[in-house]
Amino acid sequence: MSQHSRKKLTTGKKVTLGVGALAASGLAVGLLVTPSATAGQTDAAEALEQSKAAVADASAAKDAAPKAKARAASSAEPDPTADVAVVSGITVDGGNSARVGTTNTQTITVKWKVSGGSTLYGSNAAIWRGTDRDSGLKQFMNSEEFYADTDPCTSSGGATFSCTATFKIDPQDDLKNEDAGAWKISLCAITEATTDVDTDNAKTWYLKRWSRLSNNAAPEPVAKDKTITITGKLERANWDTHKYAGYTQQTVRLQARSLTGSYATTSSHITGTGSQAGVEKQTRKATTDRCYRYKFEGTSTTPPLTATGDCVDVR
Repeated sequence: MSQHSRKKLTTGKKVTLGVGALAASGLAVGLLVTPSATAGQTDAAEALEQSKAAVADASAAKDAAPKAKARAASSAEPDPTADVAVVSGITVDGGNSARVGTTNTQTITVKWKVSGGSTLYGSNAAIWRGTDRDSGLKQFMNSEEFYADTDPCTSSGGATFSCTATFKIDPQDDLKNEDAGAWKISLCAITEATTDVDTDNAKTWYLKRWSRLSNNAAPEPVAKDKTITITGKLERANWDTHKYAGYTQQTVRLQARSLTGSYATTSSHITGTGSQAGVEKQTRKATTDRCYRYKFEGTSTTPPLTATGDCVDVR
């Protein structure tokens, strides 16, 4: 069972898609979906079924609208390529990834645009992890707007809508280390267009374990031609223990610059293991005033980092 199975829902909370459009059609009350998890908990499979039911509700509202009825009664065959709902501009936290630490609940924001119809009957984004949404599901989370019965989309002029969905993730309740890596966005958009959007994978994105990278160059000041030691430690959030731990056997780059110059990589190194987990330590001869820092390029489970530079006064 997904770790998200412990996330509580408000008892009796109603959820829907396209609240404004449904109300305008006169069908809002009849098309609301009441979650069956009135005991206060839901798991990934139940959240998925709630999402599917809400998509069906929005489709039903569309089918009941006068324009759809008129189209169905027409003998002319519609051209599906000329009347299509389009979803674009999908981002997660402004890019293609989000990161979560060990203790604080993190809000992840998904944004997208819908075009291809002046009436929007419903649009919703959910985030999930697994090989297949139905048979290989590991995690599935509907948005805060979904459970709050709030329409995530607003008109941005013409037949275009701007949409925002937020997801609150508690690392101590919702996540294990295995949840780091690739996730997908399930997204639907039901407009008056002939062809709607209902896709399991509108975008692949990455949920990452928050990381941090320390850096210290010592001693300072230092006598000319003496040895400088540059020590750093790469750590990342552990969602199993809810602590930070050294990230072992990862490439970090040592960079240096003059007091007025730009940083450039001088060498690459692998972080330590065991008692030195995540630690990197290099020595340089003190010849002139210089600044040093470590840089980590990141992985599919851990975001990139650049440590704050530390400048050494050579005397």
